[in-house]
Amino acid sequence: MADRPAYVIVIGGGKVGYYLAHRLLGAGYEVALIEKDRTRAASISAQLGSCACLVGDGDEMAFLATSGIERADVVAAVTGDDEDNLVACQLAKRQFKVPHTVARVNNPSNVQLFQRLGVDVAVSATELILNEIDSALATHSDAQRLPLEGTRAGVVRLSVPPGGGGRRAAETAELREERLLLLLRQGKEIPLDSVLEVGDQVVLYTSRPLPDLTIQPLAEPARVSG
Repeated sequence: MADRPAYVIVIGGGKVGYYLAHRLLGAGYEVALIEKDRTRAASISAQLGSCACLVGDGDEMAFLATSGIERADVVAAVTGDDEDNLVACQLAKRQFKVPHTVARVNNPSNVQLFQRLGVDVAVSATELILNEIDSALATHSDAQRLPLEGTRAGVVRLSVPPGGGGRRAAETAELREERLLLLLRQGKEIPLDSVLEVGDQVVLYTSRPLPDLTIQPLAEPARVSG
């Protein structure tokens, strides 16, 4: 039908799904939100009155067939489970011929896999944060800061200098009080409790200025003369 609002199905009623549905409704789209938890779905329905909240599994073909998916313009799978998001987008694309699929990717290493398997847009919050830092701080400095508008805080990225490895971030005096967001090694995310190596990238949220956040090399043990 000409001039009808686009129909978007959002799969996953967590914070990401809720705010996405809220913004889409505000932009004039027709929105249906699919959520497994009945209580959560009821809460969202009460808050987003014009949003159809459906209780069920968005990665099950039989349930999707009841959602009006055959007329959907976009399906956005934004649960906290990468496998569920991938299956939902594949079903939407292959079984119901939805023109556009968008998936939230919680593990950045899965982005290329999602794209190879036919998901139109695979969005990784980790990659978005890093891209934002890189674009705002186009420098080769070992310490970079991205201010957050309206606050004294910022997102900071530090490189572990020679002599600065061999310990975890929580064991590093300069970092132990900060909110650690990411650890990167050769461009790939590693667990936050990993032992740091020279060249690792530490991304954190802080209100402190950069000079106070420089990672200092470990002191060399004293040599005993013989």
